[in-house]
Amino acid sequence: MSVSDSTRLNIVIVCYNCGADIVRLLADIDDGDLPLESIKLFVVDNASMDDSLAVLRPLSPKIHLIESEENIGFAAGCNLGAAAIDNSAPILFLNPDVRLQHDSLSNLLAFSVATPGAGIWGGVTCDAQGEYDGKSAWREPSLIDLLSWSLGGDFLLRRTLGRTSGGYSPRTLRKGIGVDAVSGCFLLIDQALFRLLNGFDEGFFLYSEEIDLCRRARTLGAQPRVTGNAVVLHAGSQTLSGINKLNHLYRSKLQYFAKHGSPVTVAVARGLVALGSAIRFAAFSTLVYLGKGSKEQQSVWRQFLDDQWQWYKAHRDA
Repeated sequence: MSVSDSTRLNIVIVCYNCGADIVRLLADIDDGDLPLESIKLFVVDNASMDDSLAVLRPLSPKIHLIESEENIGFAAGCNLGAAAIDNSAPILFLNPDVRLQHDSLSNLLAFSVATPGAGIWGGVTCDAQGEYDGKSAWREPSLIDLLSWSLGGDFLLRRTLGRTSGGYSPRTLRKGIGVDAVSGCFLLIDQALFRLLNGFDEGFFLYSEEIDLCRRARTLGAQPRVTGNAVVLHAGSQTLSGINKLNHLYRSKLQYFAKHGSPVTVAVARGLVALGSAIRFAAFSTLVYLGKGSKEQQSVWRQFLDDQWQWYKAHRDA
């Protein structure tokens, strides 16, 4: 791909069994108000097991397709895509399952131009019904937030503030404020800053990599921000659910605490994850006993508790 001064935006998408999602996403980009000649698209296929490559290969040269020989994870996939960029325009890391509005990209770019000191920018994410999902940005992980989750505080926070224990409320996000970390599903970053940070930490396979990136960016003076004018729908991963999602999510959380905290912090965090899992397993077991619960959910949390014991033994024996 040749260098072009007209490029205003590079978009990097990592694919794993989601070729059809990317086709829909490309249609959204086509229908948007940002000129197509100003966008360069890079798609990294992480050794998909379905027909994704067959779907994506015919899209060249509209997209620059990079085929990984194995599933290297989200962080490494993003870095691989970014390595192929041949211009200095900012980079948007975009999840395949995101759906864009007509002005999502143009408004995000305009926000970045208006707030250049931020270095990292994001928009507001909504669920499939168009309701704010509380996952647009993240606070720096803390044991207090993890305690809130373990005791079921997330249910109360969603009902009262529309956010999770580690997130921000929609009312706060609409103000275009600074945040600790922008969600990795719709994250725009100054390319020079991304290069200075050496990209994402590839030690994170999936989840928490954007929080780590934003933390390191903040140490260099960046001030990540979110605008309520750039809205996207994000239904969540359709290729990762149940026990696999829990394992990736909470192992990454513990990994984050291990990287940026003390051994005591990690031990407490591990205990809080186990406590929250046990409470959920007990709750679903009670509901199943009363004939009102889901045996599938009960089984997932029981398996997750078993998996955590395996993590602990592996960590202890390492």
